[in-house]
Amino acid sequence: MPLPAPKVERGRAHRRTAVGKVKAVSTHREVEATFAPDDAAEVPDLTDVDGVQQVRHEPPVEMTAIYFDTADLTLLRSGVSLRRRTGGSDEGWHLKVPAGGDRDEIGRPLGRSVRTPPKHVSDLALGWTRGAALVPVATVTTSRSPTLLLDRDGEVLAEFADDRVTGTTPDGPDVRWREWELELVEGPPELIEAADRQLEAAGVPRAGVSRKVERVLGDRVPSPPPVQPPEGGAPVSRLVHARLTEQVGKLAQHDVGARQGFDADIHKMRVTCRRLRALLASFRDALDRDRTDPVREELRWLVGALGGARDSTVVHEQLRRLVDEQPPSMVHGPVRRRLRSTYAGRGKPALRSALRSPRYFALRESLDQLVAHTPWSDLADTPARELAPKVLRKELKRYRKRSRAAAALDDPTDALHEARKAAKRLRYAAETLEPIGGKAVRHLVRDARRVTSHLGELQDTAVSRSELQALAETAASAGEPTFTYGRLHAREELRAEQLISAYRESDAVAMLKAGTKDAKAAAGK
Repeated sequence: MPLPAPKVERGRAHRRTAVGKVKAVSTHREVEATFAPDDAAEVPDLTDVDGVQQVRHEPPVEMTAIYFDTADLTLLRSGVSLRRRTGGSDEGWHLKVPAGGDRDEIGRPLGRSVRTPPKHVSDLALGWTRGAALVPVATVTTSRSPTLLLDRDGEVLAEFADDRVTGTTPDGPDVRWREWELELVEGPPELIEAADRQLEAAGVPRAGVSRKVERVLGDRVPSPPPVQPPEGGAPVSRLVHARLTEQVGKLAQHDVGARQGFDADIHKMRVTCRRLRALLASFRDALDRDRTDPVREELRWLVGALGGARDSTVVHEQLRRLVDEQPPSMVHGPVRRRLRSTYAGRGKPALRSALRSPRYFALRESLDQLVAHTPWSDLADTPARELAPKVLRKELKRYRKRSRAAAALDDPTDALHEARKAAKRLRYAAETLEPIGGKAVRHLVRDARRVTSHLGELQDTAVSRSELQALAETAASAGEPTFTYGRLHAREELRAEQLISAYRESDAVAMLKAGTKDAKAAAGK
Protein backbone atom coordinates (compact mmCIF):
# COMPACT_ATOMS: atom_id res chain seq x y z
CA MET A 1 0.00 0.00 0.00
CA PRO A 2 1.59 3.30 -1.03
CA LEU A 3 1.90 6.18 1.38
CA PRO A 4 -0.13 9.34 0.65
CA ALA A 5 1.47 12.23 -1.14
CA PRO A 6 3.01 14.78 1.25
CA LYS A 7 1.42 18.10 2.01
CA VAL A 8 2.99 20.99 0.12
CA GLU A 9 3.83 24.11 2.12
CA ARG A 10 3.73 27.21 -0.03
CA GLY A 11 5.55 30.38 0.96
CA ARG A 12 4.43 33.94 0.31
CA ALA A 13 6.36 36.37 -1.80
CA HIS A 14 4.79 39.38 -0.09
CA ARG A 15 4.73 39.78 3.67
CA ARG A 16 3.74 42.70 5.83
CA THR A 17 3.85 42.96 9.57
CA ALA A 18 4.41 45.46 12.34
CA VAL A 19 7.07 45.49 15.01
CA GLY A 20 5.96 47.35 18.11
CA LYS A 21 3.68 50.33 17.56
CA VAL A 22 5.67 52.53 15.19
CA LYS A 23 8.32 50.46 13.42
CA ALA A 24 6.22 49.21 10.50
CA VAL A 25 8.06 46.88 8.20
CA SER A 26 7.19 45.62 4.73
CA THR A 27 8.79 42.87 2.69
CA HIS A 28 8.28 42.15 -0.97
CA ARG A 29 9.94 40.24 -3.77
CA GLU A 30 11.58 42.67 -6.19
CA VAL A 31 11.46 41.48 -9.80
CA GLU A 32 13.01 43.97 -12.19
CA ALA A 33 15.24 44.50 -15.19
CA THR A 34 17.65 47.34 -15.94
CA PHE A 35 18.47 48.65 -19.41
CA ALA A 36 21.26 50.88 -20.75
CA PRO A 37 19.97 53.55 -23.18
CA ASP A 38 22.20 56.30 -24.49
CA ASP A 39 21.52 59.93 -23.57
CA ALA A 40 19.55 60.63 -26.75
CA ALA A 41 17.39 57.48 -26.71
CA GLU A 42 13.63 57.96 -27.00
CA VAL A 43 11.38 55.85 -24.78
CA PRO A 44 9.47 53.58 -27.18
CA ASP A 45 5.72 53.05 -27.20
CA LEU A 46 5.34 50.72 -24.22
CA THR A 47 1.82 49.68 -25.23
CA ASP A 48 3.56 47.54 -27.84
CA VAL A 49 4.73 45.28 -25.01
CA ASP A 50 2.57 42.14 -24.87
CA GLY A 51 -0.12 42.50 -22.21
CA VAL A 52 0.18 46.29 -21.83
CA GLN A 53 -2.97 48.09 -22.98
CA GLN A 54 -2.33 51.59 -21.70
CA VAL A 55 0.27 53.68 -19.88
CA ARG A 56 0.04 56.47 -17.33
CA HIS A 57 2.83 59.00 -16.94
CA GLU A 58 3.50 59.96 -13.34
CA PRO A 59 5.07 63.24 -12.10
CA PRO A 60 8.89 63.29 -12.10
CA VAL A 61 10.57 62.72 -8.74
CA GLU A 62 13.99 63.45 -7.26
CA MET A 63 15.43 60.74 -5.01
CA THR A 64 18.60 60.55 -2.93
CA ALA A 65 19.87 57.25 -1.58
CA ILE A 66 22.76 56.96 0.87
CA TYR A 67 24.23 53.44 0.88
CA PHE A 68 25.73 52.00 4.06
CA ASP A 69 28.16 49.13 4.37
CA THR A 70 31.13 47.93 6.36
CA ALA A 71 34.55 49.40 5.57
CA ASP A 72 35.40 46.37 3.40
CA LEU A 73 31.98 46.36 1.66
CA THR A 74 30.83 43.06 3.16
CA LEU A 75 27.19 43.65 2.24
CA LEU A 76 27.73 44.61 -1.37
CA ARG A 77 30.21 41.78 -1.94
CA SER A 78 27.47 39.43 -0.72
CA GLY A 79 24.89 40.87 -3.09
CA VAL A 80 23.15 42.81 -0.28
CA SER A 81 22.46 46.54 -0.19
CA LEU A 82 21.34 48.81 2.66
CA ARG A 83 20.25 52.35 1.87
CA ARG A 84 18.40 55.36 3.23
CA ARG A 85 16.26 56.85 0.48
CA THR A 86 14.46 60.19 0.51
CA GLY A 87 12.07 61.31 -2.20
CA GLY A 88 9.57 59.26 -4.14
CA SER A 89 6.78 57.04 -2.87
CA ASP A 90 8.96 54.57 -1.03
CA GLU A 91 11.04 56.78 1.24
CA GLY A 92 12.68 54.84 4.02
CA TRP A 93 15.39 52.39 4.89
CA HIS A 94 15.68 49.48 2.46
CA LEU A 95 17.61 46.25 2.89
CA LYS A 96 17.79 44.21 -0.32
CA VAL A 97 18.73 40.54 -0.06
CA PRO A 98 19.40 38.03 -2.87
CA ALA A 99 16.50 35.65 -3.49
CA GLY A 100 17.42 33.35 -6.33
CA GLY A 101 17.54 35.49 -9.45
CA ASP A 102 15.51 38.25 -7.77
CA ARG A 103 15.80 40.17 -4.49
CA ASP A 104 13.72 40.52 -1.36
CA GLU A 105 13.37 44.12 -0.22
CA ILE A 106 12.69 44.86 3.44
CA GLY A 107 11.51 48.41 4.09
CA ARG A 108 11.37 50.48 7.29
CA PRO A 109 10.26 54.11 7.86
CA LEU A 110 12.91 56.83 7.74
CA GLY A 111 12.86 57.81 11.42
CA ARG A 112 15.31 60.37 12.74
CA SER A 113 18.58 58.58 12.10
CA VAL A 114 20.59 59.95 9.15
CA ARG A 115 24.31 59.35 9.65
CA THR A 116 24.02 55.73 10.76
CA PRO A 117 21.29 53.13 10.32
CA PRO A 118 18.98 52.77 13.34
CA LYS A 119 19.51 49.66 15.42
CA HIS A 120 16.33 47.95 14.23
CA VAL A 121 17.65 48.26 10.65
CA SER A 122 21.30 47.36 11.23
CA ASP A 123 20.20 44.32 13.25
CA LEU A 124 18.59 42.88 10.12
CA ALA A 125 21.99 42.82 8.42
CA LEU A 126 23.89 41.20 11.28
CA GLY A 127 24.12 37.89 9.46
CA TRP A 128 26.57 39.59 7.09
CA THR A 129 28.09 42.44 9.10
CA ARG A 130 28.50 40.33 12.29
CA GLY A 131 28.62 43.48 14.37
CA ALA A 132 30.99 45.54 12.22
CA ALA A 133 30.21 49.25 11.99
CA LEU A 134 28.10 50.51 9.08
CA VAL A 135 29.27 53.71 7.37
CA PRO A 136 28.19 55.66 4.26
CA VAL A 137 29.98 54.30 1.19
CA ALA A 138 28.09 55.95 -1.68
CA THR A 139 25.35 58.45 -2.48
CA VAL A 140 23.11 58.04 -5.50
CA THR A 141 20.88 60.86 -6.71
CA THR A 142 18.21 59.93 -9.26
CA SER A 143 15.97 62.14 -11.38
CA ARG A 144 13.17 59.74 -12.27
CA SER A 145 10.42 59.98 -14.87
CA PRO A 146 8.08 57.09 -14.04
CA THR A 147 5.46 55.50 -16.28
CA LEU A 148 2.92 52.94 -15.11
CA LEU A 149 2.12 50.06 -17.46
CA LEU A 150 -1.55 49.05 -17.19
CA ASP A 151 -3.79 46.27 -18.47
CA ARG A 152 -7.20 46.82 -20.07
CA ASP A 153 -8.84 47.12 -16.62
CA GLY A 154 -6.38 49.73 -15.39
CA GLU A 155 -4.48 47.37 -13.10
CA VAL A 156 -0.81 48.32 -12.73
CA LEU A 157 1.33 45.59 -14.26
CA ALA A 158 4.71 47.26 -13.87
CA GLU A 159 6.50 50.56 -13.41
CA PHE A 160 8.89 51.82 -16.06
CA ALA A 161 11.42 54.42 -14.88
CA ASP A 162 13.59 56.65 -17.04
CA ASP A 163 16.42 57.55 -14.65
CA ARG A 164 19.18 60.16 -14.84
CA VAL A 165 21.66 59.14 -12.17
CA THR A 166 24.58 60.77 -10.37
CA GLY A 167 26.70 58.72 -8.01
CA THR A 168 29.35 59.90 -5.56
CA THR A 169 31.67 58.29 -3.03
CA PRO A 170 33.53 59.87 -0.10
CA ASP A 171 36.86 59.58 -1.94
CA GLY A 172 36.10 59.31 -5.66
CA PRO A 173 34.87 61.28 -8.66
CA ASP A 174 31.22 61.69 -9.59
CA VAL A 175 29.70 59.14 -11.97
CA ARG A 176 26.78 60.02 -14.25
CA TRP A 177 24.67 57.84 -16.49
CA ARG A 178 21.17 57.12 -17.75
CA GLU A 179 19.24 53.90 -17.27
CA TRP A 180 15.77 52.47 -17.71
CA GLU A 181 14.32 50.26 -15.01
CA LEU A 182 11.27 48.03 -15.32
CA GLU A 183 9.87 46.58 -12.09
CA LEU A 184 6.90 44.24 -11.89
CA VAL A 185 3.94 45.25 -9.74
CA GLU A 186 1.09 42.84 -10.55
CA GLY A 187 2.28 41.68 -13.94
CA PRO A 188 3.69 38.23 -14.79
CA PRO A 189 7.41 37.56 -15.36
CA GLU A 190 6.66 37.16 -19.06
CA LEU A 191 6.07 40.93 -19.21
CA ILE A 192 9.76 41.58 -18.54
CA GLU A 193 10.68 39.09 -21.26
CA ALA A 194 8.38 40.87 -23.70
CA ALA A 195 9.81 44.28 -22.79
CA ASP A 196 13.31 42.87 -23.10
CA ARG A 197 12.61 41.79 -26.68
CA GLN A 198 11.10 45.14 -27.66
CA LEU A 199 13.86 47.26 -26.13
CA GLU A 200 16.59 45.09 -27.61
CA ALA A 201 14.96 45.50 -31.02
CA ALA A 202 15.08 49.26 -30.41
CA GLY A 203 18.80 49.06 -29.75
CA VAL A 204 18.62 49.29 -25.95
CA PRO A 205 20.34 46.31 -24.30
CA ARG A 206 20.19 45.05 -20.76
CA ALA A 207 22.58 46.91 -18.45
CA GLY A 208 25.75 45.05 -17.57
CA VAL A 209 25.38 46.22 -13.95
CA SER A 210 21.87 46.30 -12.49
CA ARG A 211 22.54 47.86 -9.08
CA LYS A 212 23.21 51.61 -9.12
CA VAL A 213 25.57 51.48 -6.16
CA GLU A 214 27.73 48.87 -7.91
CA ARG A 215 28.14 51.20 -10.86
CA VAL A 216 29.25 53.97 -8.52
CA LEU A 217 31.77 51.83 -6.67
CA GLY A 218 33.04 50.04 -9.77
CA ASP A 219 35.69 47.39 -9.26
CA ARG A 220 35.65 47.89 -5.49
CA VAL A 221 32.77 45.38 -5.59
CA PRO A 222 34.20 42.29 -7.31
CA SER A 223 31.86 39.88 -9.04
CA PRO A 224 31.49 36.55 -7.23
CA PRO A 225 33.35 33.69 -8.88
CA PRO A 226 31.05 31.66 -11.13
CA VAL A 227 29.81 28.32 -9.84
CA GLN A 228 30.60 25.66 -12.42
CA PRO A 229 27.54 23.59 -13.41
CA PRO A 230 27.84 20.03 -12.10
CA GLU A 231 28.25 17.27 -14.66
CA GLY A 232 28.40 13.53 -14.25
CA GLY A 233 31.87 13.17 -15.74
CA ALA A 234 33.21 16.10 -13.73
CA PRO A 235 34.80 15.62 -10.30
CA VAL A 236 32.40 15.15 -7.40
CA SER A 237 33.88 18.30 -5.90
CA ARG A 238 32.03 20.36 -8.52
CA LEU A 239 28.70 18.77 -7.60
CA VAL A 240 29.24 19.25 -3.86
CA HIS A 241 30.50 22.81 -4.24
CA ALA A 242 27.46 23.83 -6.30
CA ARG A 243 25.12 22.44 -3.65
CA LEU A 244 27.16 23.97 -0.82
CA THR A 245 27.12 27.40 -2.46
CA GLU A 246 23.37 27.18 -3.07
CA GLN A 247 22.49 26.18 0.48
CA VAL A 248 24.80 28.66 2.21
CA GLY A 249 23.16 31.36 0.10
CA LYS A 250 19.70 30.20 1.13
CA LEU A 251 20.65 30.21 4.80
CA ALA A 252 21.75 33.83 4.45
CA GLN A 253 18.56 34.72 2.58
CA HIS A 254 16.30 33.34 5.32
CA ASP A 255 18.37 34.88 8.12
CA VAL A 256 16.62 38.24 7.72
CA GLY A 257 13.11 36.79 7.98
CA ALA A 258 14.09 34.60 10.93
CA ARG A 259 15.34 37.69 12.77
CA GLN A 260 11.93 39.27 12.23
CA GLY A 261 10.19 36.18 13.58
CA PHE A 262 8.62 35.03 10.31
CA ASP A 263 7.64 31.39 10.80
CA ALA A 264 8.20 30.49 7.14
CA ASP A 265 11.79 31.74 7.22
CA ILE A 266 12.51 30.05 10.54
CA HIS A 267 11.26 26.78 9.06
CA LYS A 268 13.18 27.17 5.79
CA MET A 269 16.35 28.19 7.59
CA ARG A 270 16.19 25.06 9.73
CA VAL A 271 15.61 22.87 6.67
CA THR A 272 18.59 24.54 4.99
CA CYS A 273 20.77 23.76 8.02
CA ARG A 274 19.67 20.13 7.83
CA ARG A 275 20.48 19.98 4.13
CA LEU A 276 23.93 21.40 4.82
CA ARG A 277 24.55 18.87 7.61
CA ALA A 278 23.40 16.04 5.34
CA LEU A 279 25.63 17.27 2.50
CA LEU A 280 28.71 17.34 4.72
CA ALA A 281 27.85 13.86 6.01
CA SER A 282 26.81 12.07 2.82
CA PHE A 283 29.81 13.38 0.85
CA ARG A 284 32.30 13.37 3.70
CA ASP A 285 34.66 11.02 1.80
CA ALA A 286 35.35 13.89 -0.60
CA LEU A 287 35.93 16.39 2.23
CA ASP A 288 38.49 17.03 4.93
CA ARG A 289 36.44 15.95 7.94
CA ASP A 290 38.75 17.68 10.40
CA ARG A 291 37.43 20.91 8.93
CA THR A 292 33.83 19.97 8.14
CA ASP A 293 32.80 17.88 11.17
CA PRO A 294 33.03 20.87 13.56
CA VAL A 295 30.82 22.85 11.18
CA ARG A 296 28.27 20.03 11.21
CA GLU A 297 28.15 20.19 15.00
CA GLU A 298 27.59 23.94 14.98
CA LEU A 299 24.83 23.50 12.41
CA ARG A 300 23.25 21.02 14.83
CA TRP A 301 23.29 23.74 17.50
CA LEU A 302 21.62 26.21 15.11
CA VAL A 303 18.98 23.63 14.16
CA GLY A 304 18.15 23.34 17.85
CA ALA A 305 17.84 27.10 18.28
CA LEU A 306 15.57 27.35 15.25
CA GLY A 307 13.59 24.32 16.40
CA GLY A 308 12.73 25.93 19.72
CA ALA A 309 10.85 28.65 17.87
CA ARG A 310 9.52 26.57 15.00
CA ASP A 311 8.26 23.62 17.03
CA SER A 312 6.20 25.81 19.35
CA THR A 313 4.45 27.30 16.31
CA VAL A 314 3.74 23.87 14.85
CA VAL A 315 2.47 22.49 18.17
CA HIS A 316 0.26 25.53 18.70
CA GLU A 317 -1.26 25.20 15.23
CA GLN A 318 -1.76 21.45 15.65
CA LEU A 319 -3.43 21.68 19.06
CA ARG A 320 -5.55 24.65 18.07
CA ARG A 321 -6.79 22.69 15.04
CA LEU A 322 -7.62 19.71 17.23
CA VAL A 323 -9.57 21.94 19.62
CA ASP A 324 -11.43 23.58 16.75
CA GLU A 325 -12.51 20.15 15.51
CA GLN A 326 -14.15 19.30 18.85
CA PRO A 327 -17.84 19.89 19.54
CA PRO A 328 -18.18 22.98 21.76
CA SER A 329 -19.59 20.81 24.55
CA MET A 330 -16.30 18.86 24.64
CA VAL A 331 -14.12 21.91 25.22
CA HIS A 332 -14.03 22.41 28.99
CA GLY A 333 -12.28 25.39 30.51
CA PRO A 334 -10.07 28.11 28.96
CA VAL A 335 -8.27 25.72 26.62
CA ARG A 336 -7.67 28.13 23.75
CA ARG A 337 -6.47 30.87 26.09
CA ARG A 338 -4.00 28.47 27.70
CA LEU A 339 -2.69 27.43 24.29
CA ARG A 340 -2.10 31.08 23.37
CA SER A 341 -0.37 31.91 26.63
CA THR A 342 1.81 28.79 26.41
CA TYR A 343 2.93 28.88 22.80
CA ALA A 344 2.54 32.35 21.30
CA GLY A 345 6.06 33.55 20.58
CA ARG A 346 7.72 30.80 22.62
CA GLY A 347 11.30 30.20 21.57
CA LYS A 348 11.63 33.36 19.47
CA PRO A 349 13.47 35.51 22.07
CA ALA A 350 16.01 32.71 22.48
CA LEU A 351 16.36 32.44 18.70
CA ARG A 352 16.94 36.19 18.36
CA SER A 353 19.67 35.94 21.00
CA ALA A 354 21.26 33.01 19.16
CA LEU A 355 21.25 34.91 15.86
CA ARG A 356 23.01 37.85 17.55
CA SER A 357 25.63 35.69 19.27
CA PRO A 358 29.36 35.41 18.46
CA ARG A 359 28.77 31.68 18.07
CA TYR A 360 26.37 32.27 15.19
CA PHE A 361 28.66 34.82 13.58
CA ALA A 362 31.52 32.30 13.77
CA LEU A 363 29.34 29.64 12.13
CA ARG A 364 28.41 31.99 9.29
CA GLU A 365 32.09 32.82 8.79
CA SER A 366 32.95 29.10 8.74
CA LEU A 367 30.29 28.46 6.09
CA ASP A 368 31.54 31.34 3.96
CA GLN A 369 35.05 29.91 4.20
CA LEU A 370 33.80 26.45 3.20
CA VAL A 371 32.36 27.97 0.04
CA ALA A 372 35.42 30.11 -0.73
CA HIS A 373 38.05 27.52 0.21
CA THR A 374 36.40 24.10 0.36
CA PRO A 375 38.66 21.61 2.19
CA TRP A 376 38.77 18.63 -0.15
CA SER A 377 40.12 15.15 0.48
CA ASP A 378 42.06 12.99 -1.98
CA LEU A 379 38.75 11.63 -3.31
CA ALA A 380 37.46 15.03 -4.40
CA ASP A 381 38.66 14.43 -7.95
CA THR A 382 36.65 11.20 -8.23
CA PRO A 383 34.12 11.50 -11.08
CA ALA A 384 30.66 12.30 -9.71
CA ARG A 385 29.15 9.35 -11.58
CA GLU A 386 31.54 7.00 -9.84
CA LEU A 387 30.84 8.22 -6.30
CA ALA A 388 27.08 8.88 -6.66
CA PRO A 389 25.92 5.20 -6.51
CA LYS A 390 28.05 4.62 -3.40
CA VAL A 391 26.49 7.60 -1.62
CA LEU A 392 22.94 6.49 -2.41
CA ARG A 393 23.65 2.89 -1.42
CA LYS A 394 25.07 4.01 1.94
CA GLU A 395 22.10 6.26 2.73
CA LEU A 396 19.56 3.59 1.72
CA LYS A 397 21.33 1.08 3.97
CA ARG A 398 21.05 3.46 6.92
CA TYR A 399 17.32 3.92 6.33
CA ARG A 400 16.56 0.20 5.87
CA LYS A 401 18.46 -0.71 9.04
CA ARG A 402 16.52 1.80 11.13
CA SER A 403 13.19 0.88 9.58
CA ARG A 404 13.80 -2.81 10.31
CA ALA A 405 14.75 -2.01 13.91
CA ALA A 406 11.46 -0.15 14.34
CA ALA A 407 9.48 -3.08 12.93
CA ALA A 408 10.53 -5.27 15.87
CA LEU A 409 9.14 -2.88 18.52
CA ASP A 410 5.66 -2.73 20.05
CA ASP A 411 5.91 1.06 20.20
CA PRO A 412 8.19 2.05 17.33
CA THR A 413 7.53 5.82 17.50
CA ASP A 414 11.03 6.84 18.57
CA ALA A 415 12.67 4.30 16.28
CA LEU A 416 10.61 5.48 13.33
CA HIS A 417 11.71 9.03 14.09
CA GLU A 418 15.28 7.81 13.57
CA ALA A 419 14.20 6.07 10.36
CA ARG A 420 12.65 9.33 9.21
CA LYS A 421 15.93 11.18 9.73
CA ALA A 422 17.71 8.51 7.69
CA ALA A 423 15.13 8.84 4.90
CA LYS A 424 15.76 12.58 4.92
CA ARG A 425 19.47 11.97 4.50
CA LEU A 426 18.68 9.79 1.48
CA ARG A 427 16.37 12.44 0.09
CA TYR A 428 18.90 15.26 0.54
CA ALA A 429 21.68 13.20 -1.04
CA ALA A 430 19.40 12.54 -4.00
CA GLU A 431 18.65 16.26 -4.30
CA THR A 432 22.37 16.92 -4.60
CA LEU A 433 22.61 14.33 -7.37
CA GLU A 434 19.62 15.58 -9.38
CA PRO A 435 21.79 17.52 -11.87
CA ILE A 436 23.46 14.29 -13.03
CA GLY A 437 20.67 11.77 -12.34
CA GLY A 438 17.70 13.46 -13.95
CA LYS A 439 14.21 11.97 -13.80
CA ALA A 440 15.08 8.81 -11.87
CA VAL A 441 16.70 10.81 -9.08
CA ARG A 442 13.78 13.23 -8.96
CA HIS A 443 11.44 10.26 -8.50
CA LEU A 444 13.57 9.07 -5.58
CA VAL A 445 13.37 12.54 -4.03
CA ARG A 446 9.59 12.45 -4.41
CA ASP A 447 9.27 8.99 -2.85
CA ALA A 448 11.59 9.83 0.05
CA ARG A 449 9.55 12.97 0.70
CA ARG A 450 6.42 10.80 0.98
CA VAL A 451 8.08 8.63 3.61
CA THR A 452 9.45 11.56 5.61
CA SER A 453 6.12 13.38 5.45
CA HIS A 454 4.21 10.33 6.75
CA LEU A 455 6.69 9.70 9.55
CA GLY A 456 6.73 13.41 10.29
CA GLU A 457 3.01 13.25 11.05
CA LEU A 458 3.74 10.42 13.46
CA GLN A 459 6.41 12.49 15.19
CA ASP A 460 3.96 15.39 15.41
CA THR A 461 1.56 13.16 17.36
CA ALA A 462 4.35 12.17 19.75
CA VAL A 463 5.17 15.81 20.42
CA SER A 464 1.53 16.86 20.78
CA ARG A 465 0.84 14.01 23.24
CA SER A 466 3.76 15.09 25.39
CA GLU A 467 2.62 18.71 25.25
CA LEU A 468 -0.99 17.79 26.08
CA GLN A 469 0.16 15.94 29.17
CA ALA A 470 2.18 18.95 30.31
CA LEU A 471 -0.74 21.29 29.59
CA ALA A 472 -3.08 19.08 31.61
CA GLU A 473 -0.73 19.14 34.58
CA THR A 474 -0.40 22.93 34.42
CA ALA A 475 -4.17 23.36 34.04
CA ALA A 476 -4.81 21.09 37.00
CA SER A 477 -2.45 23.13 39.16
CA ALA A 478 -4.44 26.25 38.21
CA GLY A 479 -7.74 24.56 39.09
CA GLU A 480 -8.87 24.29 35.47
CA PRO A 481 -10.69 21.30 33.92
CA THR A 482 -8.39 18.79 32.21
CA PHE A 483 -11.04 16.76 30.38
CA THR A 484 -10.34 18.28 26.95
CA TYR A 485 -6.59 17.64 27.16
CA GLY A 486 -7.22 14.00 27.96
CA ARG A 487 -9.69 13.70 25.11
CA LEU A 488 -7.23 15.18 22.65
CA HIS A 489 -4.45 12.97 23.98
CA ALA A 490 -6.57 9.88 23.32
CA ARG A 491 -7.32 11.11 19.82
CA GLU A 492 -3.62 11.61 19.12
CA GLU A 493 -2.87 8.13 20.46
CA LEU A 494 -5.36 6.70 17.99
CA ARG A 495 -3.88 8.78 15.19
CA ALA A 496 -0.39 7.48 16.04
CA GLU A 497 -1.61 3.88 15.92
CA GLN A 498 -3.17 4.50 12.52
CA LEU A 499 0.01 6.07 11.14
CA ILE A 500 2.18 3.23 12.47
CA SER A 501 -0.19 0.66 11.00
CA ALA A 502 -0.24 2.44 7.64
CA TYR A 503 3.55 2.56 7.55
CA ARG A 504 3.87 -1.13 8.42
CA GLU A 505 1.41 -2.03 5.70
CA SER A 506 3.03 0.25 3.14
CA ASP A 507 5.72 -0.58 0.65
CA ALA A 508 7.94 2.26 1.89
CA VAL A 509 11.15 0.26 2.21
CA ALA A 510 10.62 -1.53 -1.09
CA MET A 511 9.66 1.73 -2.77
CA LEU A 512 12.85 3.50 -1.68
CA LYS A 513 14.94 0.44 -2.48
CA ALA A 514 13.61 0.36 -6.03
CA GLY A 515 13.89 4.12 -6.39
CA THR A 516 17.48 4.07 -5.18
CA LYS A 517 18.34 1.31 -7.63
CA ASP A 518 16.98 3.35 -10.54
CA ALA A 519 18.66 6.53 -9.27
CA LYS A 520 22.02 4.78 -8.89
CA ALA A 521 21.80 3.53 -12.44
CA ALA A 522 20.88 6.98 -13.79
CA ALA A 523 23.47 8.93 -11.78
CA GLY A 524 26.17 6.37 -12.45
CA LYS A 525 25.89 6.34 -16.25
